[in-house]
Amino acid sequence: MAGSWFLLDQISTLKGNQLILESKISEQNESIKQYLAKQEQLSASLGTLEAEKQNALREVTKLRNTFAKHDLDNLALNKPKLVEKMVNRGTKRVIDNLVELTTVSEEEPSG
Repeated sequence: MAGSWFLLDQISTLKGNQLILESKISEQNESIKQYLAKQEQLSASLGTLEAEKQNALREVTKLRNTFAKHDLDNLALNKPKLVEKMVNRGTKRVIDNLVELTTVSEEEPSG
């Protein structure tokens, strides 16, 4: 009889341990799923950043090639008015963009 109670007690303990283990396994599986989803998201973000980087590198290469084709020193010496006009127009554009970016809207906040 005492052996039966001992076995029943052991079975109860084992069932309790099984429930705890199943719970922990479920938690771990959920954690793994979240981790894999986050990794997939990061991978997609890295792909997007890599594409943007490649576009930027192409643009830099294009600009370098454009400047390599032109001897700006020679052009400035031979046609100073043309260079001055281009520099002034570019400077005005930069200043206008800075003013636009730094101008505070004068609209009244609604409330």
